Amino acid sequence: MKLDKVLSDYVNHKDEGHHSRQIGRYWASDVGSIKKGYLTVENFFERGKVDDRGVGMILTGIAMEDMLTKIFEKRKVDCEPQAKKVLKINDEIDLVVKPDYVFPEMVVETKFPFSAINPMEVPQRYKHQLECEYRAFEPRRVFLGVFSVPFNVSFIEYIPSKRRWANIKKTLIEFHEELKRLNVDK
Repeated sequence: MKLDKVLSDYVNHKDEGHHSRQIGRYWASDVGSIKKGYLTVENFFERGKVDDRGVGMILTGIAMEDMLTKIFEKRKVDCEPQAKKVLKINDEIDLVVKPDYVFPEMVVETKFPFSAINPMEVPQRYKHQLECEYRAFEPRRVFLGVFSVPFNVSFIEYIPSKRRWANIKKTLIEFHEELKRLNVDK
């Protein structure tokens, strides 16, 4: 048995917790990828293969989050892991928001970055997802939970932005219209 292959197969298997893409149903975690051009109307339905480094990064984040969930459950912490809400952007567009933890007073999205981040500011790459989480669960405050080794979590508060939210909605509407056009023309 080659462990690398087992790990890669687990992450890259299309049924391992991955949602199928649908026109009109978009995920908060996809917004940043759409804005950066990684997720396009041309590759929207494709699932790219994650390389070995990416596999390790994904599994490390999953392991950290699983451990934190076990700790919260054992300590009977009042939170709901993976609480899902769907925001209606318009009549045709649903935005699925599923933060890692929803507490009575706050929402936490955890990440295990493999590069250093400023502990005083949420990195740009996470702001779109956190904005969506704020809009879905407001008036709760939203935090980025940053895992580190040895096992720890530090929190950075996300400051909501009406401008960012308007830009997210505009981006989703434009992406949706282009995706519909592309799929009608086929």
